Amino acid sequence: MIDEWFPTAIYRVENLFPKEQNDTWAEYIQTNREEIPSGGKGWLGNMYNTFGVYELTKDKTFFPLVNKINKHVIEYSKSFGSMAMYTPLNAWVNIAGKNNYQEYHVHNNSIFSCAYYLTSPVGCGNIVFESPSEPDMMLPKNIVNSTKFNSPTCSYEPKQGMLLIFRSYLRHMVQHGTNEKDRISISMNFI
Repeated sequence: MIDEWFPTAIYRVENLFPKEQNDTWAEYIQTNREEIPSGGKGWLGNMYNTFGVYELTKDKTFFPLVNKINKHVIEYSKSFGSMAMYTPLNAWVNIAGKNNYQEYHVHNNSIFSCAYYLTSPVGCGNIVFESPSEPDMMLPKNIVNSTKFNSPTCSYEPKQGMLLIFRSYLRHMVQHGTNEKDRISISMNFI
């Protein structure tokens, strides 16, 4: 399924893997969290992540997830007229507890990026995408209703098993959460 915004294509799949598999991966991540320091140095957000310190694509536990996501990236790329074979550049874990967030950012040096949700407790922050035309382009005047073509942002409420794939240049962020349990997601970049 492709949702059009800005008009920018964001590819969405729900229930990519069953709850039991997502729970198993989430438990594996929580068990190994003590051994892996938080990465992503220089980021303003305050959530735990393994960017640059743990390469998820090299952990055989996640091979089924990486392979399935890769197939969806290739399918998504066809909407751009591309028949190339894309491969993962990197992948990491994000763990967001109460009041954690991630600032607006892009994923440099890649073509496609994705977010996959292993857990999504009540109140965890939405992922918000910003229109590529914001803030540099002036919107039409006297807008009487919001449409997918005039909205400066769109957001998705995380759902366990949901995969979002988007162009890496698309600015996005994660809102502050009120969740009492951890939201665990996996981010990946493709070249």
